[in-house]
Amino acid sequence: MEVLEWYDVVLRLALAALFGALVGLERESAGQDAGFRTHLLLALGSAVFGAISVGGFDAFITDDPTNVQVDVTRVASYVAAGVGFIGGGVIIKHAGSVRGITTATSLWTAAAIGLAAGLGFWAAAITATVIALVALAALKPLSDWVGKRSHPPRSLVVQIAGPTAATDVLRAVQQEVPGAIRSMQLGQGESDGHELVVQFWTQPDDDTIHRLVTRIKLEFGEDIRSVHLLS
Repeated sequence: MEVLEWYDVVLRLALAALFGALVGLERESAGQDAGFRTHLLLALGSAVFGAISVGGFDAFITDDPTNVQVDVTRVASYVAAGVGFIGGGVIIKHAGSVRGITTATSLWTAAAIGLAAGLGFWAAAITATVIALVALAALKPLSDWVGKRSHPPRSLVVQIAGPTAATDVLRAVQQEVPGAIRSMQLGQGESDGHELVVQFWTQPDDDTIHRLVTRIKLEFGEDIRSVHLLS
């Protein structure tokens, strides 16, 4: 069993968090739901479990003869597997997007921190706590900034002469951009007309938008007053 010094533990966890964050930053810039904070926490939690397995059970190793065999490392493996079911319960797929991934990984990391603290593996527990708090709080503005640049919300605004055409227009949007609708709202528009606002999870490409706008104007020409896209 390898003996880990406190500075070695700190270095391992810090590097694991850095490497995970770099991978996640690339994924978030590509518009994926699991971004750099999620990858950072997942790598951090894995590093804590790994460090515990390597150096957290030194006190249980003895050369004294005994007829009792104790494998305390099995506790860590059961915690790692069991907390996955808890994390899975907070992940929700809705309207083409996945929510709760960061919360699930933070739960998993918290379980690793608790296990480290319970074993008195204080260097790992303290370091993981500090890094996790930085990832969840201090790095959130950076995560939001990257997310907005990679997939800014776009809204299609359709001014309709009457409410009867709103359902048909919405059906056309769903057919042209399947699974991309984040929200939709029908309200009072200009004069006595109505305004349909459809917000997308990710920005549709220019060809898709052109095809959609053309279809709306051709199929519902008399009922449509204007169609435009907002950033």
